[in-house]
Amino acid sequence: MFHPSLHTCPRVGALAWALALVCVVPAAQAQAAPSANEDDKATLHYALGAIVSTGPDYAGGDGRKNSLRPAWAIEYGRFRLSTSRGSAFMGHGLRPRESGASATLAENDRFHLSASLRIDKGRDGSDAPILVGLPSVRSTLRARVSGGYALTERWSVGAGVSQDILGRDGGAQLSTSVGYTWPVTEQTKVTFGAGASFGDRKYMRGHFGVPDAGASALPAFSPRAGLYSVDAGVEVMSAINRHWVVFGAARVSQLKADAARSPLTMDPTGYSVSLGLAYRCCR
Repeated sequence: MFHPSLHTCPRVGALAWALALVCVVPAAQAQAAPSANEDDKATLHYALGAIVSTGPDYAGGDGRKNSLRPAWAIEYGRFRLSTSRGSAFMGHGLRPRESGASATLAENDRFHLSASLRIDKGRDGSDAPILVGLPSVRSTLRARVSGGYALTERWSVGAGVSQDILGRDGGAQLSTSVGYTWPVTEQTKVTFGAGASFGDRKYMRGHFGVPDAGASALPAFSPRAGLYSVDAGVEVMSAINRHWVVFGAARVSQLKADAARSPLTMDPTGYSVSLGLAYRCCR
């Protein structure tokens, strides 16, 4: 499940294996994923909408990128296919907001374990002027295993490991999070969350490194593996009626350690805001 490159980063590797143990033990105790009979009773759920958002042009950039994009998610039983923001409209509590194709491996009232595949679009020189002349971060396919655990009715924790499975120098990532959900009304809930992200050497070099030679005038920089970002945010989900829902989110992130020291980092603090509307069916 884990790429050998993780062994070049003891800190990330240890955390990754710890996550694996945390996932396996509760999974063995958790209620198994839906049985064949339950799958026979499964119905199709979907959400179709759009989200307008603004955020940094790249991690560490001081420019802004604004977008209006369609957002959708389709779910049948324990399988889901969604855009990067579409799963937010499904409102699944413990379940991670995975984009791409995902499947539930095991779950009960307090624990959830899933696996997913998604396309990582990477980064190139068109994202910001400072990136011109640097090697592109090639698009790739990432595999991810993630889990969530409810500490109480409102507090939950989660973690996930993802790996570039096409060998395009995307490396491995580990993310951790803690969240608090406040049910304001029967139709509206507010979720507060905070998290930290770690990368192995390949990931850090690809996203924050500068090679020794090239067309760029920036000084060479070779970041080490480890913690590269912390973040915090708030999300609001409200049902207008049985089918229509609105979603809003604001998040701030702070680059840390070598990511903050990178010549590519113009502003270590970034914020993003998004607002969406969607039609949900059959839930």
